[in-house]
Amino acid sequence: MTRQRLHWPPRLCLWLALLTAGPTAGAATLEDALAGALERAGPLDDTALPAASSWLSGVPTLSASYIDSQEPLGTDEAEVSLNLPIKSAARRRLDGELEAQANDYAEAAAAYRRWLYAGQVREAAWAHRLAALDLAAARERRSLLAELNGRLARLADSGAIPRYTALITARSLVDAELAVDEAERALSREETLFQALTGLSSLPGDLAEAGPLPAAPDWQRHPALRRLEAARAQETTQLSLSAPATASWNLSLIAREFEGPQLTEDQYGLAVEMPLNFLGTQSSSNRSQQGAARRDYLIARDQLWLSLRREWDTLRAEARHLDRRRELLGEAAVLADRIEAQVTALEASNEIEAELRLQRLLDVLDTRAALARTDALIGRNAARLRQAAGRTP
Repeated sequence: MTRQRLHWPPRLCLWLALLTAGPTAGAATLEDALAGALERAGPLDDTALPAASSWLSGVPTLSASYIDSQEPLGTDEAEVSLNLPIKSAARRRLDGELEAQANDYAEAAAAYRRWLYAGQVREAAWAHRLAALDLAAARERRSLLAELNGRLARLADSGAIPRYTALITARSLVDAELAVDEAERALSREETLFQALTGLSSLPGDLAEAGPLPAAPDWQRHPALRRLEAARAQETTQLSLSAPATASWNLSLIAREFEGPQLTEDQYGLAVEMPLNFLGTQSSSNRSQQGAARRDYLIARDQLWLSLRREWDTLRAEARHLDRRRELLGEAAVLADRIEAQVTALEASNEIEAELRLQRLLDVLDTRAALARTDALIGRNAARLRQAAGRTP
């Protein structure tokens, strides 16, 4: 995407110098702001989970029984067994996969969270930049009107011009004061929102991000899609763990005692219960759960992809519109410089009415303000394109 840049008029250069040197701009960067936002948000989960057993699939159980014979020559029987649910080979393999997938999901979730907060920080920073430009334009307009109001008031007092001309300028000055007040409140609001999000007392002075704009998103590496895929992998493995084919073995350690009038005997032994996986038995409920989970995943993936694609296409169209608008406003700014010079020359020779001069100078200011704001909108659009492509500062 080609970005055309023209030379800015001197007044615009002054505006930007005031913005970057003002008290709200500092040495902080977007990376600092993003780090501050993530720090204020806190960790995703700092709870340490207990380590899983490598061979037990559940909690061991202890069973005991005692049988008392009612016959005079009968034998009493006591039995104690310790039952150990042992993971099958398939279950141990799936547990290993699940542990690796849990790590993958943790990384994907962290990347997604960073991307999510990057979008918030970008929007907050550019909202402040636009509010600062609006305030600079409002103050420039007020300054011009204040200067003209004083001059025209003196001319009206001397009878050189009609009184209504001075009154029109005074009324415009009041409107300009109101606009400055609104712009100051808007800028203060954006500063408060940015500080609440990041915890930084100063805003980044340079919002430009390094590297060229992406020509197209790499969807396979997009944080939102990576998180969805990682969650799907975990869900698939968890459903496989509940399938009959991964059922655990049961190992029992048995101790028995037989006690009778003529014989007392102790017995010790093992009992093993194992599933016959080669029969290929499948649970209907498990199959239903797997099918429903896959359909839900495919729908969620399509919804997410369509949403991201729509956002990308919208931003690309906006970028083309802003580039064209920037080109036209650049031409208008050049003409505005010439108009300002002509108005100054005609004023010196008293060949232009005061009201017409006021309107022409205000038009010049509006053109320059629109040019500066369009450049900021182009910068915000570039930040949004990086966000849509899954990039972070």
